[in-house]
Amino acid sequence: MRIASLSPAATETLFALGCGKEIVCVDQFSNFPEEAKGIAHLKGHTDVNPEDLETHKPDIVFTATIIQEKLAKELRTAGFTVIHQDPRTLPTVTESIRAIGAILDREAAAKELILKNREGWNDVQKKAAFLPRKPRVYVEEWHDPPMVSGNWVPEVLRLAGALSFPIMPGELSRAVSFEDIQRFNPDLVVISWCGAGSLGNPKLLTGRSGWGNLPAIQDGRVRVIDDSLLNRPGPRLLQGAQRIYGWLFEMMH
Repeated sequence: MRIASLSPAATETLFALGCGKEIVCVDQFSNFPEEAKGIAHLKGHTDVNPEDLETHKPDIVFTATIIQEKLAKELRTAGFTVIHQDPRTLPTVTESIRAIGAILDREAAAKELILKNREGWNDVQKKAAFLPRKPRVYVEEWHDPPMVSGNWVPEVLRLAGALSFPIMPGELSRAVSFEDIQRFNPDLVVISWCGAGSLGNPKLLTGRSGWGNLPAIQDGRVRVIDDSLLNRPGPRLLQGAQRIYGWLFEMMH
């Protein structure tokens, strides 16, 4: 099987299921695990050129999330076999892993990965239950305009012991106003800017009108997380939850 993985989340899942050697090309953002960096990278993420893709002769192409929905349709029209997944909650992320396992005859590996992840989630949740309270946490997915992280992130925060900014699990990330954040008054601000990795600059927050007056920002309760741990619907969401729980524990002890 020759696999083209045009989604970083799919790439991570494929490697976790033992399919790394079957991947012939990936999108420009697929950078984990380390072995993925040695695979041919195609330019673009939402606008991959079908001709560039054809040079790798994939048997199957994986795309993911709403931002690649149009690309998936275009590639199907161009004659490619495309599996497009758009999980928006933790249960549907799990189902996407199970589905990839079924498609590629890796059901046993998928079952093992899901079980391992479930044990990890249970461990985080048990530890979080001993936090003295549930801190309010605002996770920002984009900086201009400021956007709160939606989809599965509210569930990740809940399992890590936090109260999420009021956005429903499964709801797409959306723009927020300073007044929204001021009313919420977060105990912790987490920068998870899409595509920035761990390079988000907290100083950009204070440059916004009013934001420098938020207690969390004044007191230095701002953390930068590698956005791949929260923005990719794959196995490493667990690591994102573990990181956030660690910050909450540190903040309250």
